[in-house]
Amino acid sequence: MKKRTILNTALACGAIACFSLQSCQQTQSVKPAKVSSIQADTLVALKAGEEASPKCKVSIDYMYLEAGDEKDSISAIINSKIQSIAFGDAYGKMVPKEAIPAVVGKYTKDYREKLTKFYEADIHNGVKPEDIPAWYNYEYEITSELSLNNDSIWNFSVSTFMDTGGAHPNTTIKWANLLAKSGKVLTKDVVFRKDKEKEIIDLILKHLIDEVNQRLETDTITSIEGLKENGALLDVDLYIPENFLLLEDRVSFLYNRYDIAPYSMGEFIIDVPYAEIETMLNRE
Repeated sequence: MKKRTILNTALACGAIACFSLQSCQQTQSVKPAKVSSIQADTLVALKAGEEASPKCKVSIDYMYLEAGDEKDSISAIINSKIQSIAFGDAYGKMVPKEAIPAVVGKYTKDYREKLTKFYEADIHNGVKPEDIPAWYNYEYEITSELSLNNDSIWNFSVSTFMDTGGAHPNTTIKWANLLAKSGKVLTKDVVFRKDKEKEIIDLILKHLIDEVNQRLETDTITSIEGLKENGALLDVDLYIPENFLLLEDRVSFLYNRYDIAPYSMGEFIIDVPYAEIETMLNRE
């Protein structure tokens, strides 16, 4: 994830700290947590014991917080929150070193339960192993990033690539911001002023137009109508997404594939500088 140089430290720190002044005041008696990672790489055959059968590959590179000392109770809270975001609420109750093997196990178990009967039917009907369709092979790849911003907010990102026999593979990205002091998740309802929703969407629209112009190497798109003519916002109105990051000098908004545009246009990351959006953030 790209990190830009701080253009205005006072502005950036002020914008982030407005959500919790205490978050900028680290307690010196607690040793800081550190970011650790867990890797998993598994390849299982659809039909156990048959090396020629289709395979399911699961790769995970997952970041989490390792408590600095026994006084650190917040890291466990943050780990629980980000695991729920990444994998679902059932995994939020586990410690990271239990959660990752459980996720791998769920993917491989579901793979076999979903496809074994079809594979066995094909073999029974005389399909040779070398003629088994490629869509029987599944692949999952999950990667995450976790970084501390201005000593007050943990920025979390998790990307899930899935190739499960459809027309094409897909990648879904989730973002979250958590207060370092308490582990509270900063949702869009917490961060953005409700009475400024239209102004925020207008800001996003302005930068979205710039982004599409840049991608298409043109400067002719100036409105929603122009975006629609090029495939975006055909079936949905622009909105403030749940996926956003509070970074050093800006708020980044993420729209995954299909959110506001077809698969072929990819995901959109829209950066809005704090200088433009600061007055639209909640101060409580």
